[in-house]
Amino acid sequence: ASQGLVAAVGNVESRLSTWRADSELSRLNGIAAGTRVGISQQLESNLREAGHWWAETGAAFDPGIASLVSTWGLRVGGRWPSGPERVAALAAAGFQNLVLQSGAATRLRDDFGVEEGAFGKGVALREASLTALEAGARCVVADFGGQVEIRGECPERPINIADPRDRDRYLAVLSLSRGSVATSGNSERGMTVDGHPVGHLLDPRTGLPVPNWGSVTVVANDAVTADCVATALYVMGPQQGAEWLRGREGLDAVFFEASRGSVTITATVGLRGRLKLSDDDVAIPEDGIPGIAWFNNQNE
Repeated sequence: ASQGLVAAVGNVESRLSTWRADSELSRLNGIAAGTRVGISQQLESNLREAGHWWAETGAAFDPGIASLVSTWGLRVGGRWPSGPERVAALAAAGFQNLVLQSGAATRLRDDFGVEEGAFGKGVALREASLTALEAGARCVVADFGGQVEIRGECPERPINIADPRDRDRYLAVLSLSRGSVATSGNSERGMTVDGHPVGHLLDPRTGLPVPNWGSVTVVANDAVTADCVATALYVMGPQQGAEWLRGREGLDAVFFEASRGSVTITATVGLRGRLKLSDDDVAIPEDGIPGIAWFNNQNE
């Protein structure tokens, strides 16, 4: 089961990783605009799923941002692009620039490309966990850093949620026996360029880095859903994100909003009884951390 899990991750990497020039997605990104190219059933399925969340979130989640990632230099330590560069990169971005047909895909612009960063980890977690279960595992827990997937018949286990201001300590603990937990925030990979903070998460709607307001943790039944929605909610921010969650069955979230040395914690009522503030063993300093404010995101 463990060997199958590792092999499944390798298969997803060879399909989706744009850090590899020989992956199927990288090859698609390199095809001339207007050329209809055949793609595997797996890649088509992954891209259609990503497209679903692009539409569902009003483009707060958008995998079609390769032009923005390049312009901001997010893979080379960051850079501060000029105004015209940002305008051009934003014009080239957007998942609407990819047309999917049965077994094929067409890029509509040469400067458009798909980034897997906000959904590839979820795909790998899901395929790896399912492969391990099919090979005979009874309980699978896969932790890829920033996202955890639990499948099968597993006991409740604690999942620590880091302080967005200091990832070496934890603010809350979530108990989970099945599902996926994904966290989005800028604290781990934020950069400073020419005195300006540049987060690794970009707002696809404006082409600008998302302000470092804190972090959001999403709990969903499926790893791809958790991955995509966590990115979208961080882009939206706590207020718009909480409103978007209303009426969406099977999705829970907790927002950690950092401001002036304190953190405000807001969570969906579906996490009540499973989410608690860290206990004395974690040694959190007394710095204005309040209790959890709950909100109901279900239609009743």
